[in-house]
Amino acid sequence: MSVSSGCDGIGRLRTTWVAEGDVVLRDTERAGRLTDPALREASGLTASQREPGIFWLLNDSGNDERLFAVDHTGRARGTVRVQGAHNQDWEALSGGPCPAGHCLYIGDVGDNMALRATVQLWRIAEPRSTDTETQAKETVVLRYADGPHDVEAMYVAPDTSVWLITKRPSTRGDGAYRPVRIYRVPPEAWGRREPVTLPVVDSLPVVPVRRTSRDWVTDASLAGPDSSGHRRLLVLSYGAVHVFAVDAVTGHPGALVMRCALPIHERSSEGVTWLADGRILLVNEGRGGVMYAGACP
Repeated sequence: MSVSSGCDGIGRLRTTWVAEGDVVLRDTERAGRLTDPALREASGLTASQREPGIFWLLNDSGNDERLFAVDHTGRARGTVRVQGAHNQDWEALSGGPCPAGHCLYIGDVGDNMALRATVQLWRIAEPRSTDTETQAKETVVLRYADGPHDVEAMYVAPDTSVWLITKRPSTRGDGAYRPVRIYRVPPEAWGRREPVTLPVVDSLPVVPVRRTSRDWVTDASLAGPDSSGHRRLLVLSYGAVHVFAVDAVTGHPGALVMRCALPIHERSSEGVTWLADGRILLVNEGRGGVMYAGACP
């Protein structure tokens, strides 16, 4: 399904994910590398609303409860410890509106073996990169109506709905692979003491399969409104970015606008966000993870 060409230099990118006939992420360039050695398993990426040019990341399972601030080149700009939260398997991070103004939403939603009966979200007012700690005061416990799933992609709509997208292959009764499923956490879920059950709301035309991880979904990002008030949803898989139309208020995904294969050598892209100029910034998991910028379409 994929081919390899080119070299690893800054000027020419080795391709491992591009198949014949694919539309490819345009003007792809290496933006830099993560410099903080504590960012060992970077997962999730979201642009700061308080500090233009700052981006937030987190580590996934087996790491402590910290958020990491970097610039667009990956240079470390600060670390904030999240008191009152627990990192069982943090895999998603999104920014969005909240009663406090603008918040960071932390998704403890990773579940590689699909064994967790419940997962959890935290919501915190966005800190500054110079802060050293913050307090997680708002949380919601979730369960999926159709059983456990591994989830790494999450985004927040203008009405504060939180949307979750499954990652891994699953099959129907006839053995055919299913498209990824999406779930919505309603705004009124926050503050409930009991777990909130989430039904399947819809699916997306992204179909993970076992023979290749190219379309395993790892992150999502909702763009700000354009001049007409329209928004677009960006969904990242290991081998591509998928751009969808989206309801500008509820965040419900609509039609697929474009799929762009990633012309990069790294095989573990786990964080993506929109840049202010409409381009895309993505980060690869692992210490010293490479950051890329490009455009789709």
